[in-house]
Amino acid sequence: MTDCDLAAVLADRPYPGRVIVVARTGADISCAYAATGRSEASRQRRIRLTDNGDLMVEPTVGDADDPLRHYRAVRRTDNHFVLSNGTQTDPVADRLASGAPVAVALEDLEYEGDPPIYTPRITIVVDSESRVWLGAAHRGSEGRASADTFVTRPGALGAGEGLLLSTYSGPVAEPVTNRIPVSITTTASTHAELAEQLWSGLNPERRVLVAGLRPDDHLADPYLRNAADS
Repeated sequence: MTDCDLAAVLADRPYPGRVIVVARTGADISCAYAATGRSEASRQRRIRLTDNGDLMVEPTVGDADDPLRHYRAVRRTDNHFVLSNGTQTDPVADRLASGAPVAVALEDLEYEGDPPIYTPRITIVVDSESRVWLGAAHRGSEGRASADTFVTRPGALGAGEGLLLSTYSGPVAEPVTNRIPVSITTTASTHAELAEQLWSGLNPERRVLVAGLRPDDHLADPYLRNAADS
């Protein structure tokens, strides 16, 4: 196992919060998304493909909508696939649809208003040529209230190569905000295998949901798994 093996990276993050992974699985680019939770409310969620073709993170108890925990996770424009951990999915996709460059579409996003941890907004964009961008909007350093945004445009990914971006990287009791993606390797050959590897690497007591997707197929064959269904 190398230092950037997906399982090793996850083992070093006892509470990663929400996680986005993008990797080349054989000839294809695959994406996986997972959410973990510390509180009961955070664990009372599932990811579901709706009859309207939306991939929604929804409550499993009651029907109250909380924009910090419930959101559309994926949207596709004519030329871009957008996956995120919050309500920024739609504004990013709207900017891209209007012709904005990806870096501009990922600018000016806000972190979540959930003190004291101030969860970052993390987003991945994949275009029709399989080019990848990752963005993170988090609370500014030194306690500044304004958001800092990092946008990463990696080069071409080789087979088994990928990137992981999580909202946190620190201990369970006092999560540390994560700012930049890390390189990972994976043996997954499909989006389903990538999602299953991500799921398996998460602490069973805190994992909530996972989704595996192929940007080129959008939501034609998503792999979805929820702890609530176990």
